[in-house]
Amino acid sequence: MMVELGREKRQSIQALCEGNQEVLVRGAVEGTMGRVWVPGLDDGSYCLVGSGDFAFLLGLPPKGPRALDLKSQLYQSAARAFIYPENEMWEQWLLQEFDGQLRRVTRYALKKDEHHFDRDRLKANVKAVPQGIRIRRIDERLYHLAMKEEWSRDLCSNFEDYKHFSACGFGYGAMKIHKLVAGCSAYGVSEGMMEIQVDTRKDFRRQGLALACSSAFVLECLQKELIPNWDAANQQSVELAEKLGYVFEREYQVYQLL
Repeated sequence: MMVELGREKRQSIQALCEGNQEVLVRGAVEGTMGRVWVPGLDDGSYCLVGSGDFAFLLGLPPKGPRALDLKSQLYQSAARAFIYPENEMWEQWLLQEFDGQLRRVTRYALKKDEHHFDRDRLKANVKAVPQGIRIRRIDERLYHLAMKEEWSRDLCSNFEDYKHFSACGFGYGAMKIHKLVAGCSAYGVSEGMMEIQVDTRKDFRRQGLALACSSAFVLECLQKELIPNWDAANQQSVELAEKLGYVFEREYQVYQLL
């Protein structure tokens, strides 16, 4: 059976993840957030990293009984997750082991750097919101507002609680009187990097609120010398990122269990 590593033991998989630029993977190795499973405490040949709605397969794909163990772990911990194979070997392993049980999903990567942003433009985006809307940094009250509703839960749900969120992450919300109607926050954190999550309530879309909240978030990242990573689920998300100054890099494939 696969073993879950506690935060104090995650350095043992550092060699497997060396060079990996995924914020969620790096955060898991650093012990900031996420969960990590290995085939055994003395076996570092592969690992499964889970964080929020994402699962990453790293190392060398297993065979025999250990392949069955990993399949079982994926069914348990990644039933609804986007599964990221590290390379073609892992992709072939997934297709073979889960033949007919996978859905292929296209996602879009934006360049991971801080060199394409115009700070004055970002500041203008924050100010250009409809009358009656305020952009506020997410405090404890806004954190709990976000956690109460389905549309906004992912803004904060990848953290254990508000203490964890305030210590490791941050975010911005668009407020209409006392209601949270849009937001941008850290979905994942690692040393020097933040993974971005953006959501807008359905009846407040197309008003520039996601752009304003995202601009405020990116500005704080730049001030703190953090790279704000944007990984898009669709073309609309790509277009929003490009309005902020991001540069499209590539599209790629991930998988979900059916």
